[in-house]
Amino acid sequence: MFKKILSILLASLMIVTFFAGCGKTDNTASDQGTQGEKGNTQGNEERAITIALSSDSLSMDPHDYDETVTSAINLHIFDTLVENDHSLQVVPGLAKSWEIKEDGVTWVFKLREGVKFHNGNDFTADDVIYSYDRAKNNEISSHKSYVANIKSMNKVNDYTLELVTPFPYTLLLSDLKNVMIIDKEYTEGMTDEEIALNPVGTGRYKFVKHVKEDHLDLIINEDYWGTEPSIDKVRFRPITNDATRTATMLSGEVDFTVDIAVRDVDRLKSDPDIDVLEQPSLRIIYLNLDGWRDKSPTVQSPNPLKDIRVRKAIYHAIDIDTIVKNVMNEQAYPAACYIPDVFVGHNPDIKRLEYDPEMSMDLLAQAGYPDGFTITLDAPNNRYVNDEQIAQAVASYLEKVGIKIELNLMPKSLFFKHITTTEDKTSFCMTGWADNSGEGAVLLKDLLYTYGPKEGYGNVNRGYYINSKVDELIDKAYQTENKDERAKIVAEAAKIAADDVAYIPLHFQKDLFAKKKSISYRPRPNKYIFTWDMDIIE
Repeated sequence: MFKKILSILLASLMIVTFFAGCGKTDNTASDQGTQGEKGNTQGNEERAITIALSSDSLSMDPHDYDETVTSAINLHIFDTLVENDHSLQVVPGLAKSWEIKEDGVTWVFKLREGVKFHNGNDFTADDVIYSYDRAKNNEISSHKSYVANIKSMNKVNDYTLELVTPFPYTLLLSDLKNVMIIDKEYTEGMTDEEIALNPVGTGRYKFVKHVKEDHLDLIINEDYWGTEPSIDKVRFRPITNDATRTATMLSGEVDFTVDIAVRDVDRLKSDPDIDVLEQPSLRIIYLNLDGWRDKSPTVQSPNPLKDIRVRKAIYHAIDIDTIVKNVMNEQAYPAACYIPDVFVGHNPDIKRLEYDPEMSMDLLAQAGYPDGFTITLDAPNNRYVNDEQIAQAVASYLEKVGIKIELNLMPKSLFFKHITTTEDKTSFCMTGWADNSGEGAVLLKDLLYTYGPKEGYGNVNRGYYINSKVDELIDKAYQTENKDERAKIVAEAAKIAADDVAYIPLHFQKDLFAKKKSISYRPRPNKYIFTWDMDIIE
């Protein structure tokens, strides 16, 4: 306990030192600008950067939320056994090497020696086992699916670890890159809240301070085991208002902006001191429909969504091309399936149902709802690009065919808890999902596998979709080593789910960033913003 108290006191001291070095008050954005103070131990100019985000981190507990903004920030503080490189290929992290034994199910990981947590504690195999156990069994964990196929863990010695899977599990490394490692000695006995308030990892940066919805400060870990980043200090500023986010970029108050407003792209491009970066996103925006249960929380009984004609009617009622054009300013791409075209298992034969409101009304009448019905649409209003406007447009289209929508908009800090399968509060919701594994099987395991019977599977199957054939194909894909064969299996499962209207795809986003020309940066395909990918050009 003494070590824990000492670590917290040291963290508090670091906060004072951090802002004393800046020489300005901590509520001014400019105290983190690129014109740093001369104050580091080498006497060189500190290299600081301020990054504007469209939303805040949900938690500094690395096992709590599985959400892009939250995970990307936490990965500054914590490490994983294996990592993604810039091309999303798996590379060594805290594990320097690994091999699979002849039995095909035992993985042996050799861990890095001499790695220290930010509080000075040694990193060992005990920390990995403790972290994976917590990710699997803690009630708050959103990372259960990533450790679901670890049957057992065995510490051979402090720096050798064996993980056993229940079957030859080809995609284990794709899972492990998502599970961050925490300090067993430091956190054992702490509450989840204490862990979140005082995060300690082995990562490139140390936590300094988090003022919710205002700023989050990090400072470089000078004892990092790998290559140190070139940026010494980082401030993340959540700015939910699009116009304000653009204004702070134009004024030079921030150095880098994530999720620039789609209507401000041309304005930012016209500024000679700003670069706008664009790339197709892996994130799909889609609608979940609770179509496989007799009763559902926010719609009449018997549940009309159980009828495939009703699900098709909802699909046909939505003009996604107009939403992309008018709401997204053409900064998005209509989607037909969860799986991006660059993933293993993408099926080009899956096509969108065409926009046809008359067909929609005919299908509703055939299903026994000529006058429609009333249902609540849950959606965030500060998580995805123009999410509130998209939800309003969807509601408007459905109203036109007789489906009365009660729109329930909320900030992401409330939304993601509200729509979890464990809470069971939503019948119809608009959300998004992105995965960086490159594997369609991973997407389908999370989003379409039957929720409940198999721990860690179907955790974000918020429509409670059930199809035993799809489950069987997903299981088969996970046991298929050959990538081409796995792709065929996944494509078949995806087509079955699409034919069932298991969900309604809307669009893939476009990733949009703005940066000062003095910042060098190349975006990653998964949109994770890492400051070690950045540098300040002299």
